[in-house]
Amino acid sequence: MRRRSTAGLSVGCALLTLAWPLDAQTLRGRVLDVQSGEPVMLAYVGLLAAEGEMVVAALATTDGIFELDAPDGGSYFLYVSRTGYDTMVDGLFDIGDDGVMDVQVGLRPRPIELEPVTVEAEAARDPREVEGFYERALMGQGSFLIREDIQRRAGQRLTDALRTVPRLIIDESRPLTGPAAMQYPSVQILRNGKLCSPTFYLDRHMIALGGEDPVRPDDFVTPAELEAIEVYTRPSEIPVEFDELTDCGVVVMWTRMR
Repeated sequence: MRRRSTAGLSVGCALLTLAWPLDAQTLRGRVLDVQSGEPVMLAYVGLLAAEGEMVVAALATTDGIFELDAPDGGSYFLYVSRTGYDTMVDGLFDIGDDGVMDVQVGLRPRPIELEPVTVEAEAARDPREVEGFYERALMGQGSFLIREDIQRRAGQRLTDALRTVPRLIIDESRPLTGPAAMQYPSVQILRNGKLCSPTFYLDRHMIALGGEDPVRPDDFVTPAELEAIEVYTRPSEIPVEFDELTDCGVVVMWTRMR
């Protein structure tokens, strides 16, 4: 007999009572704007283990609906982030084996203080939306990091943020002496039994060809400059708008708005 867990979220979050059958320990629900009550489209939602590690993450749909399957029963924090809103971390929530927890999440818009001016202009859009970042993420192919992931994982080196991306290898080998002793780690992929470096793009511009030549992304950009990263390690994942020039995957980096 299946067991259902329920819980309420603070800071604008309320319980939903739904009855969708699933065979997993699952947290699901909807993300809403607490001021307007409208769905918050394409929010980044994840489960954090008690020690702070992100164990599973996904994007909410354009209707704000999300569903997360925990790898194991246990206690988790719920992490919700969206550009233009205050990031929310709430919990702990006890999700049992084969349990289902239904929640409604409220995000508060982040106020923007401006000097008194009168202007006429089109509303600014998130650069990731303009370039199709969210649409590609919803397809479920590749790995995606947003600004909060990069800041949490990277420290001073971008390669630290990429360590948790599946099938990426961070090579820190370097000489003990000489100028190369200070070089940054390179990023590699095991393809057809050989190590190679993926092609790197920055804001749609190719900055490193990769292939047999090692690519060290910390030579080009710092973690603080980045808004998002897309990683495609399999040929079948790579979007048509990005060329896999060396048959070794693609990494796309997006800089923050200035």
